[in-house]
Formats: sequence, structure tokens, C-alpha cells
Amino acid sequence: MEPPSASERRADPAPALIGWDIGGAHLKAAAADAAGRIRTVVQEPCPLWQGQGELRAALERVWARLGPGPGCRHAITMTGELADIFPDRTTGVLALVRMMIDHCPPDTVAVFTGSGEFLQAEAVQAKDAPAIASANWLASGLWVATRLPEALLVDIGSTTTDLVPIWDRQPRPRGFTDGERMGFDELLYTGVVRTPVMAVVERAPLEGTWVGVMAEQFATMADVYRLTGELPEQADQLPAADGRGKTPTDSARRLARMFGRDGLSAALERWRRVAWYVRERQLMRLHAGVECQLSRGLLGPAAPLVGAGSGRFLVRELAARLRRPYRDFDELFPLPPEDGGFRPADCAPAAALAALALERGRR
Repeated sequence: MEPPSASERRADPAPALIGWDIGGAHLKAAAADAAGRIRTVVQEPCPLWQGQGELRAALERVWARLGPGPGCRHAITMTGELADIFPDRTTGVLALVRMMIDHCPPDTVAVFTGSGEFLQAEAVQAKDAPAIASANWLASGLWVATRLPEALLVDIGSTTTDLVPIWDRQPRPRGFTDGERMGFDELLYTGVVRTPVMAVVERAPLEGTWVGVMAEQFATMADVYRLTGELPEQADQLPAADGRGKTPTDSARRLARMFGRDGLSAALERWRRVAWYVRERQLMRLHAGVECQLSRGLLGPAAPLVGAGSGRFLVRELAARLRRPYRDFDELFPLPPEDGGFRPADCAPAAALAALALERGRR
């Protein structure tokens, strides 16, 4: 794959290192300069379940946006190996590493592992796949641990939520694989964009009675948070459930369909009330996961919740409910990106990976 020409690249100085987080729905990248400042954060839609061509196209768009020069290094982490185009995770890991090698100068690409170390991409073998697969949350946890002695990182993304306790300047998870982490409520499969409404509630109050929710993906949590007015506009980059518009009226129409109704059968404010109820149910699930981590007794009462991801507005609310301090993931970096787009907190693993790789490269 040929990189874009110089005329297609952005005019900013070429980055020294790019952290890449290859997800199943989005490709995220954070470009850092030689001083360790995160200069630009980019997120591109990448529905990997539709084929590896989606990742190639997303890589080309990010490459054109960031314009890495020949001396730029690359650090990668991933969850995209879970996409069902791959028969198993090992196949997925090796395929994604190979795609990055094909896209970047091979000797510039390092792969993040669960031990917190990096492997040269060309040296990655099948035996390394378990340590590489879905380890992006650990990069974020390790970065928080370099900045805070204790905290609970809560990264609420479009699809999932990661809960990572930090104690004595070390991440203290009990699980590592997705299955283990789900068993310990360290990985919750709920997010603020792609999660279907039917995965959050089975019924909701409507016009004085409880109405069951259809087991259909007519609406997602992006519709809910669009109706509550809290969804960051740039967070929802994939098509809506019905492929149609993304106005509050469109979201109300989709939400109404979950109850066997048309949107015009009730005022917009009534569907907004339903959305607030669905929001509360999701927040209760998140609250329960946080309480599970706090019940371990590792963290003192002053340990903050660190909010990351496009849904971190919910982490701020959880911190208030729990009477704990709140810290935004952005605060852990010296300067915000200069372009006013995505923030490090929006793409926490990519930003953390870039910062960690630069720090370790100086040692």
C-alpha cells in the first residue's frame, strides 16, 4: 500500500510516534511529537466485520491526516481480532499485525503485549497472540499508574466499558482475557453508541404502564444519548440502526419502534423521558461494576475515578454519586491537542500507547 503523497498530508510537523488502537468498529490513532506531547488524535469508522478492506481504507485516511515521515515509529494495540471475519483470535492478531507491517516500514512497528512490553512486529508469532489480543485497556491503565498512585480508570466507549483499578502505581486487574475480565466485572459489554437498547432494558414506563422492549436492534444507545443531549457529536461515526438520519426526531422514531410504536404517536418529550429511563438503567449497570471494584478494598476513599472514552460524562456523574473525586484522562497529559478535534480521553489506549512507547524509548 502506497502512502499518500506529500500534498495530501497535513501541514503540521510530522509526528515522532503514532499509537494505534485497532478496534472492530473504529481505528484510533494518537500522534506524539519528540517531546512526548500528543499533538493530534484521530478516530475513523472501521467496521472490520465487513472485511479487512475496511481497515485498509481507514488506515489510508488516518495516514493522510497525520502525514508520518520516514522516521516516525508506530506502536499498536488491538481488539479488532475479535471481528467474526477471523476464525479465531490468533488468526486475527496475526492478520492485523501483518496489515500494519504492510502499511508502515516494518522495522518501525512495535506491538504492545499484556506484560506491558513491546514486540517488534516482524517477530510476532502465533504463541504471542494471547498476550497481544485485546490488551488495549492495559495501556491506558499503565499510563494512569505513571501519573496517579491510586485510582479507578473507567473508560466508557462506544461498545464496552473497561474498569481498571490502580493501586501503588500499578494496574491491579484480576483478569486478563476478555472472559476473565467479564467474570470480574472489569469488562462490561455496554457503551454509549453501538449498544442496542434491548441489551440495556427489557421494559420501560410509557404512558402510565410498563411496556416491553422488542428484541430487535431498532435503536441503539446513541439514540438514547442524542435524545438526552449528551452524546458528543463526533462520537457516533457509524450508520444509525436504520441507516437514516441522526436528529433527535430520527432517534425518537427509532426508540419508539422498540415499543411497537411510531415516533409521531407521542410527543418528542415523551420519548425523551423514555430515553432518560434507559440511561438510568445503563448507569445502574455501570455503578454496579464500579462498586464491585471498590469492594475489593484496594482503593482509599480519596482515590478518584478517572474518566475516559466518549461516555466519560457518565463517569463524572458516577464519581459524584459515590462522593469521590473525578479526574479526566485528558488531565494526565501536559498539553491538549492543538487541532480541537478528538481528545486523548476519547481514544485513551492510543494516546496512552504513544506516551508509553516514547517514555520507554528514552530509557
